[in-house]
Amino acid sequence: MSLPAKREYTEKQIKFLNSLMDNGGNVLKAIDDAGYKHSSRGWLINTLKDEIIDRTKVMLASSSVKAANRLVEGLDMNGDIRANHMEIRLKSANEILDRVGIGKKQDISIQAEVIHGVVMLPAKKQMKDVTPDG
Repeated sequence: MSLPAKREYTEKQIKFLNSLMDNGGNVLKAIDDAGYKHSSRGWLINTLKDEIIDRTKVMLASSSVKAANRLVEGLDMNGDIRANHMEIRLKSANEILDRVGIGKKQDISIQAEVIHGVVMLPAKKQMKDVTPDG
């Protein structure tokens, strides 16, 4: 099975993407850096959303090693780090690991049985006999 070909981007789009990742997600600054007008924001995000998501996943994946180390630090905590700071660090580490697929997995199963049918009910009033002649 071959992977789908990556989409070709313009030089300005690549500059926008690189700036967005380098500046921590400041969209307006990335728009300025790439030379776009602010009114292009919606179009630009829509056009590049898949690439933005892919790059974000790579960033999270690279942080997953750091997150795993934070979990190990929590296990080996010797009092050097205040407990409430470690709790925040551990929660952050867990979030990153969950998002990259290493942490807990949530499976949701929905099952439904749909039955279609026609129900014939009796008439509310007795029907009158109608004859063609009167």
